[in-house]
Amino acid sequence: MESTPLSTQTDHHELEAITRRIAAGRYFRQLDEKVLEQMLRRGELVRCNPEEMIFQEGEEQAVRMGVLLEGSLAVTSQESFLMRLDQTGDVIGEMSVLRPGPHSAGVVAEVESLLVMFPNELFAAPEHSAEVSAIYLVFAHILVEKLRITTAQTRLQRGNRVSDEVQPPRIGVVDSNPEALEQLLALVQDVWPRGQVSEVSREKLLEGNLTQGFDLMLVDPLDGGLDTDVIPTIEASVLLSEMILAVSRYCMEEGNREQLANLGVTSFLSKPFSEFDCRHLLSQLRVAYYRQRELEQVEHAADTDRLTGLANRRKLDEFIEALATLYPERREPFSLIIADVDNFKHYNDTHGHQMGDVVLATVSSVFKTRVRRGDLAARFGGEEFVMILPKCNKANALRIGEKLRQAIADEDIPYQEQQPLGNLTATFGVATFPEDAESIEHLLKQADDCLYRGKESGRNVVIGANPI
Repeated sequence: MESTPLSTQTDHHELEAITRRIAAGRYFRQLDEKVLEQMLRRGELVRCNPEEMIFQEGEEQAVRMGVLLEGSLAVTSQESFLMRLDQTGDVIGEMSVLRPGPHSAGVVAEVESLLVMFPNELFAAPEHSAEVSAIYLVFAHILVEKLRITTAQTRLQRGNRVSDEVQPPRIGVVDSNPEALEQLLALVQDVWPRGQVSEVSREKLLEGNLTQGFDLMLVDPLDGGLDTDVIPTIEASVLLSEMILAVSRYCMEEGNREQLANLGVTSFLSKPFSEFDCRHLLSQLRVAYYRQRELEQVEHAADTDRLTGLANRRKLDEFIEALATLYPERREPFSLIIADVDNFKHYNDTHGHQMGDVVLATVSSVFKTRVRRGDLAARFGGEEFVMILPKCNKANALRIGEKLRQAIADEDIPYQEQQPLGNLTATFGVATFPEDAESIEHLLKQADDCLYRGKESGRNVVIGANPI
């Protein structure tokens, strides 16, 4: 590695350019550039050659934190690839500042890479001093931003609403040994009597031809194959199942178990195994599964409008804030559709609030069944509803809005013929971020303005916002 202290940098324009590049990174966008520049002056500019090791897993090293300026880094554990860092402003080594000791993962340069590295002593505050250095403030900011982004990612992953219907747990077993397969299937069916248990072909698993997800998979990652087949088998299983029980002679060695745990395996059972040990592990996983389902149902109830079954305002606010948080990194447009039942007050006044609730439930059912997987439909208040459409541009959002409008107009609703328009309908306003708005508040206003333009033009229409 070649290193150059930035404190000796005489070309101030170059330091300013480095500061601007890092300030655009996902963890630094909210940070004052002057504070960031102060931090960078105390670091070293380090150039790494391809395949050069920056952090060695398991080795005690002088603790350092690094910020990627250009290039690509691979994070590995137990010789397995975990992730790639290739965005300017990506950070390595920050957790070792909090928890000194052997590195829990290795970091290697995939191509020629340039980083700014900071030694751990820069984070040490003088004893009995209340002063905090700029670098420590930046470090705290990095942790906060990582937490904020991770929380946003989690909220989007949980965007799909939990069904009110209780679904039986789905369990798959991957084992090519007929005797072991028969034994495992019998044990699972005994411990999980309500589970839908099925045999899974290892070939289909590796080919990615399985469309059904599982709540639990029992997998022999060797399954008659070679050690090199272990990682692909587990990686394919992680994509399909929430929990994985590895049942294999491969689990006998501690290093192998640690590798499987890093890949996402939940529990381990070495072959040959006793029925007691297998039943005990399956029982533990069953308890964990139902506790998680109970937690999800509680969260679902807290995020749900009781009358319509749609997401409530709290869930809507969290979801759209998560999309806005991740937009600078993903650069994926998202759209908002706001809908209002036409002449709802007339219907309520004429037929009573109970029949009005029937209308709201019917309209909500249309939204539930016709939005895309990953979209969020919510009750905004009264007879107003909002749909949030991730990865959706204006043209697609307008098409979706038109389909929803037509579906409501086609719905058979009691006394609809007595409405002023001769039918029960809804009007829609559509706006897209960032094409039509600079903030979430502006996006809502744009969609709301379109809704009212639709009302003024005669109702039962879909109106899109004009780009800013």
